[in-house]
Amino acid sequence: MAQFGDGFRQAMHWTHTWLGVVLGIVMFAVFWMGTLTIFAPEIDRWMIPETRIVHAKREISYDLLLSRLPPDAASSDYINFVVPDERRPTIGFSYRGADGTFSDHELDPVTGRPLAVTDSRAGTGFIYPFHLSLTIEWQNLGEWIVGLAALAMLILLISGLVIHRKVVTEFFVFRPRRKARRATLDLHNLSSLLGLPFYFLMPFSGLLIFAFVYLPWGIAEPFGGDLAKAAAAISGDYDPGARTGRAATLASVDAMKREAEAMWSAAEGVPVETNLVRILNHGDDSAVVYFRNTFPRDRVVLSEYVAVFNGNTGQVLQDFAKPPIGHASSWVQGAHFMQFGHWPLRWLYFIGGLGGCVMIATGMLFWLSSREGKLARFSPGHRTVEALTIGGVTGIIIATCAFLVANRLLPPGATLWADTRAELEVHAFWLVWFATFLHAASLRAQAWAQQCWAIAILAATAVTLNAVTTGEHVTAALSDGYLAVAGVDTVLVITAGAAAWSALKLRPASKPLPVPAAHTVE
Repeated sequence: MAQFGDGFRQAMHWTHTWLGVVLGIVMFAVFWMGTLTIFAPEIDRWMIPETRIVHAKREISYDLLLSRLPPDAASSDYINFVVPDERRPTIGFSYRGADGTFSDHELDPVTGRPLAVTDSRAGTGFIYPFHLSLTIEWQNLGEWIVGLAALAMLILLISGLVIHRKVVTEFFVFRPRRKARRATLDLHNLSSLLGLPFYFLMPFSGLLIFAFVYLPWGIAEPFGGDLAKAAAAISGDYDPGARTGRAATLASVDAMKREAEAMWSAAEGVPVETNLVRILNHGDDSAVVYFRNTFPRDRVVLSEYVAVFNGNTGQVLQDFAKPPIGHASSWVQGAHFMQFGHWPLRWLYFIGGLGGCVMIATGMLFWLSSREGKLARFSPGHRTVEALTIGGVTGIIIATCAFLVANRLLPPGATLWADTRAELEVHAFWLVWFATFLHAASLRAQAWAQQCWAIAILAATAVTLNAVTTGEHVTAALSDGYLAVAGVDTVLVITAGAAAWSALKLRPASKPLPVPAAHTVE
């Protein structure tokens, strides 16, 4: 029995080691971008200065907004409004044109007029999709890679618990003054145990969120294999069908919104507000108006209620409240997306995300340090893992800082060939990240300190450029009520300081001068 236990533990050790080596870079990238996604709206305010508006609760007339639609949106089959809040102070407006392409705009919450905003994907347009799919859209390949990394992380966590027999003891052991290999392992164990429930929650909930991608047949089976019916039953999706071609006037959207909120509030016993308004088949007699409270501010669950109205008569077509299994799914989704209004918990998530990055990075570092030696210096496999680790850890942080710096350096309307300004920012991210791998492959262990210096310089540069280009340094942003901007700048300053300190600790020790041989007098 003991031999079986040792064999099983050895198998788990092998699985833990090689899953971490093969998928460690992907897991770090997903965790890093997921950590930043917690504050994606705040990063938007930093990168798109025109949206730095102090939120004030006010009544918005969607009838008035619809009366000002652009010509190509008047007969759109998809018009979407996102209601402003303290984190997203502008009105999000998007529609699908006749050619099938989407147009996205930010509207002033006071006047309803479009804002001339900086062309940038920022946090919600790049960092958030990167976390979900690595921005690889072909055949949902990115989502499958991220799903594989999430599954691998669950296996790593379970196998790690099997490997370490003295979990409680290791929780209290951290010896930073010991040799680098021992200190790295201690930090890996400590960071793993400190955030263990959080590390289980994130990949598990991520896999459930993408169940429609990974297991569509299992979800659709109770609905006769129809995935659209499954989505309608679980999430309240509504398909109005194709346009009939018969023109019709839209009834008052404002009145429908008030009725939807009254129905939800009566069911909940507390006020429930709409934060998404969608018009399908606008200008047609098949038009419907769809309301949803996507992100309730005072609870974890995600999107509890949906109401759909006939766009021409204002009659209720669907009053959807999630079934019990839907509530469970919504809680898991809400816990993962973390959009509820609880600032202390948001920062706790952020710290947990950074802890996950430390756990993954130290695991890869321990693999490298445990295989150092004369043979490792000439091993192609060791050199490859070393370069991938350096570029995958410090490299992606450098690329993220370069993304912010490019945002402040590129002039308005900048283009290169067919690429827009927003695409150029993304290109800067990818080019800089690729360069960090080449740098790591060239300099190997010496690259750690140099890349930490690059993080420190770029983070400080981003803060300086924000102050120079917008005039809103930390003090000014705080006095103007732009807490999001001040928060991003503060995190960048802390990042610069931590990276500089790390660079000093990682710099190669200078070799001692040779001691001359003693002269003898004959």
